[in-house]
Amino acid sequence: MEEMAKILHKLSSKRVLERRSAIKELKKMLHTKNHLALLSLHYVSEHDPCYTVRNIARQAFYRIGVPPEEGNWERAHVF
Repeated sequence: MEEMAKILHKLSSKRVLERRSAIKELKKMLHTKNHLALLSLHYVSEHDPCYTVRNIARQAFYRIGVPPEEGNWERAHVF
């Protein structure tokens, strides 16, 4: 859990390189179907201000065969 907290902290960084690094670490967790990793990547793939970071997050979904749904963030992820 502590590792995930560090990754999420990097994901919220103002630096693009930090966010890209966090996405690479989250990609490793996707194979275990980590729901927090999926949720984080889905959010970043829609809302990150940098196109490159959004694109890298989308590519992570396509690699596992689950493309992210666009435009459904508020409706689809309410707990």
